[in-house]
Amino acid sequence: MTTFLSRPLVHFAAVVVVVAFAGCSTFDSREGESGGRTVATVLGVVTVPREIESVVVIEGRRDLDIVLSLGLPLVGHPYDEEGSLDLPSPLEEPLAAASDAGAEGLFLADEIDVEAIAVAAPSVIISRAEDVEPLLDELSAIAPVVAIGDQDTSTWQEDLALVAEATGTQARAAELVAAYDARVADIATRYATQLAETTIAPVGIDSEGSQVRPSRLLSTALRDVGATPSAAFQQAIDTGEGVEYGPEQLVAGFGDAEAVIALVNEPDVWASTQTSPLWLQLPAVAEGNVVRSDKRTHEGAALTAMWSLDVIEDLLQTL
Repeated sequence: MTTFLSRPLVHFAAVVVVVAFAGCSTFDSREGESGGRTVATVLGVVTVPREIESVVVIEGRRDLDIVLSLGLPLVGHPYDEEGSLDLPSPLEEPLAAASDAGAEGLFLADEIDVEAIAVAAPSVIISRAEDVEPLLDELSAIAPVVAIGDQDTSTWQEDLALVAEATGTQARAAELVAAYDARVADIATRYATQLAETTIAPVGIDSEGSQVRPSRLLSTALRDVGATPSAAFQQAIDTGEGVEYGPEQLVAGFGDAEAVIALVNEPDVWASTQTSPLWLQLPAVAEGNVVRSDKRTHEGAALTAMWSLDVIEDLLQTL
């Protein structure tokens, strides 16, 4: 039957480990300038204080994941509108721990408030280059800005390594990447038959139709474990571009997929999707080989990557 995701159980241990690091980070010592650590980012060279007392993130996905997973002292972050999403977040528990330690939502996601960031007085600002570049002068006057990439420009592992270098947390970053790699290898081995014999698609669904994108974190995790792509997913991988279908083309786009991860954000859209005649025609739906996730597995870093593997394993267990 179709699976409704709540809290993936396998991920719990990883969350506990990260929470244990929050608020009590151990920073690796590294030779460098006496005033701080200097790193090269896509927006230029930046020097970060060796002693980091507080961090603000601006975009709230990959940057927030990196800060939480490295156990950096988060003091400010964006927040989503209340009730806009109904599934649990990969970052929910570690963010709650950071909030208990004093972290605050400074502004609504996509509505950057420079004044609120200044009041938070961070030691360093970490965020996606696309978001900070237009405000770089203003933000740099507040604190050093470590600009990272996104799914179209860099891997989460690369950005994790960059922030780790800037903050002296390389050992922790290595542990996170090793844990992900080990989990990928485990899933690839235990579900080798299902992965080889079942065509899979991560299908985004909204009021405008359906789509599959090759660089979303969940998509890259599927590729990492060796999933066999559906035709549309393979086309997206080959071209490096998303493949989109109109509302009436769901079966044409994904009728060959034998298992589907439905990426649906709003609960009302998910409810209407499940009663749609086109949805019910999909072989994956007829066989019960469906799980649901949402946009919070589109982008992130180590925590979201491990959560995405939980979603994938939930799907494989339906086969």
